[in-house]
Amino acid sequence: MANEIQTNSAEVQQAVDTALKEQKKKKRNTRLIILGVILAVIIIIVAVSGGSSESNNDSDPQGNNSSVSAEKEETNGIIGDYICTIKSATVCKNWEGKDSVKITYEFTNNAGSAESFDLALSDELYQNGVGLESSFISSDDDDWGLDVKIKPGTTKEVSKVYILRDKETPIDVEISELISFSNDKLTYTIDLQ
Repeated sequence: MANEIQTNSAEVQQAVDTALKEQKKKKRNTRLIILGVILAVIIIIVAVSGGSSESNNDSDPQGNNSSVSAEKEETNGIIGDYICTIKSATVCKNWEGKDSVKITYEFTNNAGSAESFDLALSDELYQNGVGLESSFISSDDDDWGLDVKIKPGTTKEVSKVYILRDKETPIDVEISELISFSNDKLTYTIDLQ
């Protein structure tokens, strides 16, 4: 009888140990899945926040729009699997009444799958070497096209607004792939005068 109790006790202990190991594996797998989901959400938020907060319209209720010219600096507009050129730049007022510039890009997707501008490319604007803050224009029409996916071989216009430091200094525009191991970038100069 004592032998049976010890055998049963050993079997019970072994079953408990096996159950505990399985429970630890499940907890670890659950933690890894949760961590993976959190990281994916963070990456998506970072990628989308670059464009979705800027989706607004170009109409200026004060009527202070003026056209500016963009000059391409020895580039053909190709960056990775994409082509991006500046179609227009318009001086305007942002929603707070600050002097701003609305940049309209012509974005072509030559990648293997549908892609949007804000998940494919990153643009940075500078005046006198200092970055310009993104903004938006108050309006009913908020289709700027930044987060709209386009199929391979398709071209779409997309627009973004930045607050100017002044209305005389040229703007340097640098466009690069959002996620890339390359340091390649397109550079453009916008003359405000």
